[in-house]
Amino acid sequence: MAFENTELFDQIATDALKNYGWEDTDESKLIVLSENATYMVKNKETGEKDGVLRISRPGYHTLEELNSEMKWLNQINEYTPLIVANPIKGLNGEDIQVVKGNDGRNYYCVICEYLPGDPPDENNEAQMVKQFSYLGETTAYLHRQTEIWNGTARLDRMEWNYDTIIGDHAAWGRWQDFPDMTPKAQRMLEEVAVIIKKRLQRYGKTENNYGLIHADLRLANLLLEGDQIKVIDFDDCGFGWHLHDLASALSFMEEKPIVPKLVNAWLDGYRKVLPFTDTDFEEIDTFIMLRRLQLTAWLASHKESGPVAELSVGWMDGTIELAERYLRLFG
Repeated sequence: MAFENTELFDQIATDALKNYGWEDTDESKLIVLSENATYMVKNKETGEKDGVLRISRPGYHTLEELNSEMKWLNQINEYTPLIVANPIKGLNGEDIQVVKGNDGRNYYCVICEYLPGDPPDENNEAQMVKQFSYLGETTAYLHRQTEIWNGTARLDRMEWNYDTIIGDHAAWGRWQDFPDMTPKAQRMLEEVAVIIKKRLQRYGKTENNYGLIHADLRLANLLLEGDQIKVIDFDDCGFGWHLHDLASALSFMEEKPIVPKLVNAWLDGYRKVLPFTDTDFEEIDTFIMLRRLQLTAWLASHKESGPVAELSVGWMDGTIELAERYLRLFG
């Protein structure tokens, strides 16, 4: 869903600041319109960045799901060495604020602290490989924290399984609807999807390969400051396979020659914290292909967005290349 009415979200952002007592001291500026509307919140006088405001799209998450996300963030900050953005409580003591829009609907808003840093540079191969090692270690800390935290069972978050990723109830839409999809390409990708489903069934779900995950650990959701990696945007966190977090880190570059180096670096970092079995290793290609199909669906459902149009150029050629390789391995 793209947000067409920016004036509506500007109004919501302005009203949200009142819930924090910041209406006189701060101002909000739109920085991203995608699944959510995201605003930078700055002090009017000093220009200091006081936080990042996220306005959730209606119907994507319930209040209970958003509160579960905040609970996990608080647990990560308290019990791991990782750096994530803490939610800032409103005047009512709650993390999530409910703001009524001019359209009469309620919108869920949260302000998290601002974290300085820059996303990884995809054009710097040496930096990318180095940072993927840190990313693997960071991901393992997330997975380990959820293994030892007995509160995960009480969280209300969606489950990322075959059905909700690319199946009949895919949360991001149908990959078959991609604009450049040809009958030949669809037949090949349907064959790939069948194999993916069978391999996932065989891989199974255990306490060592499945649990609470970020689910969107791509470059845009990472910030670098020196050798530190900071993780942002837990909006899609839920229950899923740990390997989905590796595949997500490779989003939009799955077919690039650097991927094997990045995977190896990620594994080096991950193994510093948690074991990674031969069985896990055998399914890396399956999860990369699964993610590629999920992103194909996402691009199809956002095809009217300018940035998506740029990403879509050559996308099907890259997807077919990946599919042909996958079929050579497992077909």
